[in-house]
Formats: sequence, C-alpha cells, structure tokens
Amino acid sequence: MSFRTRRRELLMGVAAAGCSGLAGCLSSVSGLDVGDTDDGDEDRTDRTLKLGIMQPLTGDLGSVGKPIRDAALLPITQVEDDIDLEIEHEVVDTETSAATGVQRASQLVNAGYPMVNGPAASDVALQATQQVLIPHRVVSCSPSATTPTITALNDAGLVFRTALSDSLQAVVLAEQATADLGHDTAATMYVNNDYGWQLSQAFTQAFEATHGGSVSVQVPINEESDSYADALERARADDPGLLIVIGYPETGTQLFSDLGDDIGDVDVLVTDGLRDGGLHEEVDHSIDGIRGTAPLVGGPGEAFFSDLYQETYDAEPGIFTAHTYDSTAVLLLANAYAGQNDGTAIRNAMQTVTNGPGEVIEPKTLADGLELAAQGENIEYRGASSALSFDDNGDVMDATFEYWEFDQDAEGGIAEIDRVTT
Repeated sequence: MSFRTRRRELLMGVAAAGCSGLAGCLSSVSGLDVGDTDDGDEDRTDRTLKLGIMQPLTGDLGSVGKPIRDAALLPITQVEDDIDLEIEHEVVDTETSAATGVQRASQLVNAGYPMVNGPAASDVALQATQQVLIPHRVVSCSPSATTPTITALNDAGLVFRTALSDSLQAVVLAEQATADLGHDTAATMYVNNDYGWQLSQAFTQAFEATHGGSVSVQVPINEESDSYADALERARADDPGLLIVIGYPETGTQLFSDLGDDIGDVDVLVTDGLRDGGLHEEVDHSIDGIRGTAPLVGGPGEAFFSDLYQETYDAEPGIFTAHTYDSTAVLLLANAYAGQNDGTAIRNAMQTVTNGPGEVIEPKTLADGLELAAQGENIEYRGASSALSFDDNGDVMDATFEYWEFDQDAEGGIAEIDRVTT
C-alpha cells in the first residue's frame, strides 16, 4: 500500500473556541508577587530543584501514560551527573481520573513541590489546577491536555502546556474530512469529558462554518463501557458519510469491536487520543484504513530526543513523549533561573527561558542551559516537540499535525499520510 508523504501548509484562520463554564472555577487569584526572583547572595548553582510529575500510569490512558512518565524523567536522568544543581522529583499516578488527580495534586503540594509536569488528560488538568495547583501557586505544564478551555482559565498565569489546543486540531480534522475523504455529512462520538466535548464542538463549528458540512448528531460516550452499540446506533441513525471518534485507547478498543463487520461501511476519522498501534492486537477484526490526526513533533531538538529516548528505554518515542520531555526541561530551566522553589517566581521565568532573547539551548545542551540559568544568564530553550514559544495564555504557538492511518504492516502499526501546518 502506498501513502502520500509530503509536507504542505494549510493556511487558515482559527476562531477562538467557546469555553464552557466550570463548576468551582476560581473567580480571582490575588496576592501575586511579580518582584525579584533572586535569593540574594546565596549560590544559586548549589541548590535543589523540586519537580512533581502527574501522569496516568493506569486507567484509560495507562497505555500511553507510562511512556509519557518515562519522557518526563528523561531530562533528569540526562543531566543529573553533569550539573551542580540537585533535582528532587516525585511521580504520582492520576489513574486518568479527575478525582484522583485532585488527590495526587494535594499530595505534591503538601510535599512542597512548586511545579508539576502534567496532568496529562484535559479533565484531570482542569480539576487539579483549579482546585489545588492554582490556589497554592504551583506552576503546571501539561504535555497533553489539549482542551481549548485551558486557554481561558483564570489561572494567574500559572498554567502552561507544550501540547497544542484542540481548537487547532478541529480545523485540521474538518479539512481532512472534506478535502481528503470528500464528506459533507458527519456524526461525532466523543468521550464524555471536557476533552471530548470541546473537540466535538470545535470540529462541528469548523466543518459547518468553513466547509459547509452538516453534523447530524454529537453522541457522548462514557469511559470503560461494556458496549457502545446503542451509541453507535444513535450516531449512524441519519446515515452520515463520516464518523468522528474522539476518545482513548480503551474506549476505542470497545467501540471498534462493537462496529464489527460494519467498520467498512462508514469512513471513520479519529483524534490524537486514539493514535495507538496496539489497538490492532486488541480489536478482533482489522482496523486498517481508519485515519486520524495528532500533533506532530517538529522541534529543533527532535532527533536528539528521539535517539536519547531509544538509547535509555530501548523503545521508540510515542505520542506526546517529546512534549513531556519539553515540559520537564522548561520547568527545570525556569526553576533554575528563578533561583528558588517558589511557584510565582518560576511562573515569571517560564517565558523568560523560552521566548528569548538569550543563548539558544536545545535538548542536547540542557545541562549547559541549567547552569547558565542558575547563574542568572538569559537563555532561550528550543525544544524537541516545537520551538516552544509561549503566548500570554501559556499556550505554545507552533502547530504541526500528522495525518495518519492504522496499518498493521507499518512500523508501530501507524502509517503517516501527510503533515499539515496551521
């Protein structure tokens, strides 16, 4: 089977996605200190950086959470023998559960961690940040929470992410649905949380407003259900040409199994949460040809990161692993530059160590960057996942997506079709 492998640029305007009101959302965070980040005359190169890591080692995202956890630890392993700074870290399992995520965030706060890599899932990130991390002035940098809601959080500037907002992915989904698959009717099935609902809404807006398409129904599905047969019947009631599925590997396993022999009767387009070649082994029939979109790694440090990951773990990097490496790297650099384990000071340094100007630091020179940052020198980190410039909302501004499909004969069970830059 042959595939188109080319790079093209999709020039488009991306409307800001509407954001839902959230229960328990903080109306304000007061008392911000934007003052000096220096500890005075203390040696800033002889201190300990404290980092919490919140990733889903079990639950619906467990299959991708463990490689993400490994990527979060990789910068620490890489530099710990080459710098004077000490790095203290703690990994907690969010279990892909918002309630557990809140508990684990409290655990890290109580242990005195001023910054967190994670959480991974959008709904976990929203609840953990709003209920715990923001009120306690803890900086978070998620590698994979993609909901547009995060952009509009009243977060006192404490929430960052190296992952791209789904408002961008929705535009790419709509483009492929029409330009590549040739459909003007669709239905969506989405995991019933903020990630799923927001992406379904954003796709519908882009598909209808930009491409003149029609979405007949948007069907929520619960995680870890024993059957999605009724939901599939609702989604297909009006005979849409295309089925958009937004979920995670475990939901995908059950849903694709429930489709059975009918899987060839409707085009299926999925999102980043389902980009898992292991699904070939979990579904009894072939899923070859099901296509999807996912954020693509494209930073100047991509090759170094990939080689280091493979050398360290004897495995290929997976989805969001480069973003996770960058989350740890930029948090450590910001902490080193701040000179103290204080969330407000670290927050103030996040854009300083990424947006420049300063000496350019990439993953291969991370140890040098930490030493320079600890000495108060200006640096500009350019990552593995992207060039990694943050805007005023803590979102990264570079956006490249992979258009891919399941192919059991391809390496890792996934074949790249195209790359799209917004």
